[in-house]
Amino acid sequence: MAILGAGIGIMIFLIANGPKATAFDPEERAVGVVAKKAVASEVEILLRSQGEVLPLHRTQLTAEVGGKLSFVHDQFEAGRAISGPAQGEEGELLLQIDQGDYEAAVAAAEATLAEARLALTMEEVRKSQALRDWGKIGQGKEPTDLVKRVPQIVSAKAKIKAAEAALEMARRDLVRTEIRAPYDCRLQRTHVDIGSTVIPGMPLADLVSRGPVEVRLPLSLEDYGYLARKGGSVAGEVVANGQIGGETVTWKGRIVRSEEMVERSTRSINVVAEFGAGGEAVPPVGMFVEASIRGRVLPEVIRVPHSAMIDGNKVLLVEEERLDIRPVKVLRTEEEFVLVNGGSAVGELPEGSAIVVTPPSSPVQSQKVTVARFMTAERSSSGREVGDADEVGVEE
Repeated sequence: MAILGAGIGIMIFLIANGPKATAFDPEERAVGVVAKKAVASEVEILLRSQGEVLPLHRTQLTAEVGGKLSFVHDQFEAGRAISGPAQGEEGELLLQIDQGDYEAAVAAAEATLAEARLALTMEEVRKSQALRDWGKIGQGKEPTDLVKRVPQIVSAKAKIKAAEAALEMARRDLVRTEIRAPYDCRLQRTHVDIGSTVIPGMPLADLVSRGPVEVRLPLSLEDYGYLARKGGSVAGEVVANGQIGGETVTWKGRIVRSEEMVERSTRSINVVAEFGAGGEAVPPVGMFVEASIRGRVLPEVIRVPHSAMIDGNKVLLVEEERLDIRPVKVLRTEEEFVLVNGGSAVGELPEGSAIVVTPPSSPVQSQKVTVARFMTAERSSSGREVGDADEVGVEE
């Protein structure tokens, strides 16, 4: 018992008189970051798309009458350019169907018409003669329609109309033996040659128009909402780029219409751009081009780098040497920047705020940070921002 009591006493003495650790608050180490000032400005939305170059008109020539081809244009070959109607003149003659049978049909129709007119004249003469005879023997009674030859005259007039219609049809068939270019075009494909016999409805050639061309450009529903409007219709300038001979060639055009229908497979809307309306150079038909469309101009917009965004809708800012994770309303996400409304309301980013360009590995609200340097934003020739670093302080 004495030994146990002595041990307890020694233990109490040691606890009461042992060394004590010094208590102090841990030092909070600041993380160095690079920031840039938020600058609000007008931003013109640039919409990207791509599509195939198409002609304004594409036509398949078919025969309206049958017969043997007696003439074929010496340039009736795929790829040849053909001139269409100009200054009241007809387009170039491409094909000629033998006209002999159709000229004979016109002559026969003219003879039938002449006979019908002669028959009407004869009936008019017989009517006059019948009325004179009726005046002698009719005893003052009103002559009947048969006496006046009304049915015969009506029949003769109907035959004249039928003969005139038949003559007009024969003349049209004669004209249809000539197949001419309906507009300035290029032969895409030919189906017949000299000596071929054609029948009505038979395809003769495939044509594509020369001059202005169109490009159908699919846009997402979001991009479609940023198109400029003029008079209730979509509008905007378009720049198309394509590779020819190892070089990038550029063509300028404009939006002319929207198809106003959502594609079920891609959930996109096609807008149509026209190139060469003023006689400018156009991309070749069938070429695949990339296009940039100038859209709406958004006022008071701040460009935020992707590195300064977390969770898709929060911006990293520096407020009094503390990290501020602020939620904002994103207007649009582009390749290099996120567009945010500038302002002091909820969901807007105040102009002049320090946006963190190089965030910490694990950002935490109110984390202490030190701005190592600020980046001054400049606008490149393409309209995007590029940064130059201006050091205002370097953390040791």
